[in-house]
Amino acid sequence: MRHSHQEAPWSVTAFAATFAEHLPGRWQTGPATSLAAREAGNHRIWHSGPLAYAAFDAADVADVQRCVLTSPHGLQLYVLPRPHRADQFLVLPILPAGCNHEHVKGLPRPHGIAVPADPVRAATAVRRRMLLEYRFASMPARRAASPGHLQVQVTFDTEHRPRIRTTYVRALIELLAWSGFLLDPATGECHLPDTLTDKQASRQLIKSLERLRQLDFNVSVRSSGPPQALSRPPGPQTNLPKGPSR
Repeated sequence: MRHSHQEAPWSVTAFAATFAEHLPGRWQTGPATSLAAREAGNHRIWHSGPLAYAAFDAADVADVQRCVLTSPHGLQLYVLPRPHRADQFLVLPILPAGCNHEHVKGLPRPHGIAVPADPVRAATAVRRRMLLEYRFASMPARRAASPGHLQVQVTFDTEHRPRIRTTYVRALIELLAWSGFLLDPATGECHLPDTLTDKQASRQLIKSLERLRQLDFNVSVRSSGPPQALSRPPGPQTNLPKGPSR
């Protein structure tokens, strides 16, 4: 039976989870976060679509929840209820992993859209009206943001946890799909879950960096970190897929 939003309105978490299941590829749904939260990632929305014309009262913003969907290719969708329209949600494209607004100046922008508060119909609308445009637009954006040929940059935050920045799809698939990393919508950087201990995070970082080196990526470090994770030489070459793509 089709969900009726009049009888039982969708929470943004439930809507986003079901919506993600109907998108092509393996999109992961992050936790719901207030729009007023520092890590909400609002500033990295590529095109705000109808949100630009929606009036928010300052008191309302703290109560508005959003979810971010992440693809293994480093694309993200910002999902939130459309203000004053209980029958709609907004789906807004976020800048690709590793990109900032300076990298997309002068480039065509994929448009954010309003979709029905029905996740199946919403996924159909996004596939038809946004996804292809979003993927094409991300290609020149990634090229503009690339720090260099096959570069992967590693830094450490104030808690000495790794942050990895790259624009290469093959590296992002390795990190997001296979190595347990998450993509931070507020920075465009990959990071490990907070649920891992420091020891577990260090071990996972060692494995991930070695795998990236085996895939011919050049790993550079911009700050101090666990020496065993950073200075370890590339392991022996194995029969791994080559040809990283954007």
